[in-house]
Amino acid sequence: MNIAENILKHNLKNVFFLTGTAMAGKTTIAQELSRKYGFVHFNDNWHEDNFKIWESIIDEKYQVRASNRKAVTDWEAYFGRTVEEFLADGDYNGYDEYLEYAIIELVKLSQDNTVVADVSVPLNLLVEISDYNRIACMIVSHELATCENYGSREDHKEFLECILSLKEPGKKIAVQDELFRINIEKTLEEVRKYNLFSHVRTEESTVKNTLSIIEEHFGLCR
Repeated sequence: MNIAENILKHNLKNVFFLTGTAMAGKTTIAQELSRKYGFVHFNDNWHEDNFKIWESIIDEKYQVRASNRKAVTDWEAYFGRTVEEFLADGDYNGYDEYLEYAIIELVKLSQDNTVVADVSVPLNLLVEISDYNRIACMIVSHELATCENYGSREDHKEFLECILSLKEPGKKIAVQDELFRINIEKTLEEVRKYNLFSHVRTEESTVKNTLSIIEEHFGLCR
């Protein structure tokens, strides 16, 4: 028995987790659930000032990883790497420097609220701290997993604009597109491994239909 994980699971019983890949619609569905049911929407931008406070007290190695990523000045070199170099550097391994903070905040927030969490939590941890019917893994289809689609969101525009301003942007975009596809395959593999509920966003998907599917999985239609 893992006492720590059992305690977390008990204290997170009022949290619905939306996880998965970029461009799958997690934030949109979280916002819809929050609006419709009065849930608190928790994501990576929750109380940004608190994130800064937490960063100052977490383990030094995590601070180094975070500060290194924020300190990139040579975007030509950064985006000029190969797929293998990106993967070796760990940029796409799904690690969240603020995971500890997020879990602590979710525990506190969910004591008096029902929360829908749109935050990166590794699936191997989610299955230990939450239940099957409170975890929905949302995945984008391969044809939609492109830099163009990713950069179409207002909060992601700088990502695409930066690449387009560099030399040979087509090659750099191809690398990022491949990384998106690799992440999809990795996520699908983990979904199968942990026998989790998943929903794939395709060109035919609509917010209304996706919301209905997620509501049914979460047992909100009863």
